[in-house]
Amino acid sequence: MNGIKFIREKSNFSRNALAERMGVTRQTVTLWERGVRKPDKSHLKWLCDFYGVEEKWFGELSDDDIMILKVMKMYRHYDGEKEYFSFIPEKDGWAEISIPCGELDDLLDERYANVLKKKKNFIQHIENYLECKYNSKYDDKVCLFDKICTAERGMKDIERYLTLMETVQGVGTEGSFLKVPFRYEIKTVLYAMMVASGQYTAEEIKSMYEIDFEEGGLHIDSEYMAKLIELMRNHWTTYKRMCGTHELPGTRNSG
Repeated sequence: MNGIKFIREKSNFSRNALAERMGVTRQTVTLWERGVRKPDKSHLKWLCDFYGVEEKWFGELSDDDIMILKVMKMYRHYDGEKEYFSFIPEKDGWAEISIPCGELDDLLDERYANVLKKKKNFIQHIENYLECKYNSKYDDKVCLFDKICTAERGMKDIERYLTLMETVQGVGTEGSFLKVPFRYEIKTVLYAMMVASGQYTAEEIKSMYEIDFEEGGLHIDSEYMAKLIELMRNHWTTYKRMCGTHELPGTRNSG
């Protein structure tokens, strides 16, 4: 077993992610992991510094080596929203939760099962939406054609979001670093919509998603969100007047 591959997989990095972080190509990482090439001294030093282990663990590992690594503790860290694990117990003043390297697979299996459960619930939620069960004003169920059109529109919206993410990743020389502030832009708009529509107050949003509003580093700008809320309310008020309605769909007081 190649040490770079073993540690990379345990650390929650894909080949692309590690390559981008190191400033090399994915093909280079692949060649290292296959033993076709070896990292030069500068890359080996980077791996040692980043993961917190000696050079010997990035070569070919024996069964005994793997057994030793499996009982060594790895520590959880965050780079923006990216969660990863290393053998460094403390980074930038944050002491993270530790877990034996050999137990990371079980941890990730459990998380994957939870994700699948959430996915199932999410699909059911979409089905309920398409059937209009959420709104008592609809007595008859929508026809299959309407369901198809609604589902296709939703998929196109998701596809546009992913396309934007790919575009942002390639902007300038910053690379995927721009993904994180881009996510916060999307979150800010969604939170503003939740408040403007009357589903929640701004205080409730900040309480539910407290980590997104923490000071320091990347976070959601409350002033920016407040301006968006005001803009959306004004826009929707104008729209309601044009349509002759009195309530926004999805508000707490709507029927």
